Amino acid sequence: MNGTPMTEQVGRLIGNLLAGGGEVFLPGVGSLHTERRPAQRIDRRTVLPPYRVVSFTSQERGVSLVDEIARVMREEGAEAPETAAQEVYDRWLARAREANLLTVEGVGVLAFKNFTPDEAFERRLNPQGREPVKIRAPRRFDWALWLGVAAIAVALVYGGREFLMLYSAEPETVVAEGVAAEPADTVAVNLAELPDAPEGDLAAELPAAGEELPQSAGAVSPSASAKTVPAEEVHADPGEPMDLLSGRSYVVLGVFSTTENAGRAVREIAAKEPAFRCRIYRFGEKFMVSPFSSDNAGPCAQFIGIHAERFPGMWTYTAR
Repeated sequence: MNGTPMTEQVGRLIGNLLAGGGEVFLPGVGSLHTERRPAQRIDRRTVLPPYRVVSFTSQERGVSLVDEIARVMREEGAEAPETAAQEVYDRWLARAREANLLTVEGVGVLAFKNFTPDEAFERRLNPQGREPVKIRAPRRFDWALWLGVAAIAVALVYGGREFLMLYSAEPETVVAEGVAAEPADTVAVNLAELPDAPEGDLAAELPAAGEELPQSAGAVSPSASAKTVPAEEVHADPGEPMDLLSGRSYVVLGVFSTTENAGRAVREIAAKEPAFRCRIYRFGEKFMVSPFSSDNAGPCAQFIGIHAERFPGMWTYTAR
């Protein structure tokens, strides 16, 4: 390896692998790998954005650090890079490990199977930060304005009716256009307009750090939940709004003010992910789109974790 200090070069190799979302195996120690944690709703006005963490496991995962050192030495034209790489790794490990601590220069510290990243590497992993985000307060309803609009609409309807009755032998049907529908360019929901978050901490429902989630969506897919879906939901028209069942937990993809916007969102989701079988539910005066529901919140949290990459920002709601 070149003239850069050995500990710095090895730390740079480990940091590059982890920052790229990979895994690295440290012989005689264990493996380090990055995990993505989905967004979590803390309360009605606060959301914790998605972020990445570095986790440790004693099992062998990812590329061996010795092999990675050998690859670099081979590119530099070193002779017998495999043997030399093992010697470099042994010297690095002897300097980096002290009792129950392993210090990876420029990356972080592994202590008692818990990895704490350096500030610089934390910014590299999560450039957007990990601080909770405040959601703007919803706009207050202007009763005076809407009463005025309603009065004008009533006057127009009755005026048009009298005009048609006086001057037309066969009155024509007058169709009053309502307020334009909301744009359907997104399925994301304005969380500020939703009711209070369900009881309990969503983080407590997710698998602990280091545990494995199912490797495919089939483990918690909409079709796999058919055994727990009530019969009226199985045979109902997906485009017709349904009532929420008290005590049942739902994965929420979005909340809309009209059934047309909710139906448009269902069609867009189906085009993006055919395996999703979204349904529309009445959510107070609005309409909620949900791809998955269960008798308890645990499977919902697992479903959200599996699909967080393609559908970030989903959350669990338990009907009261």
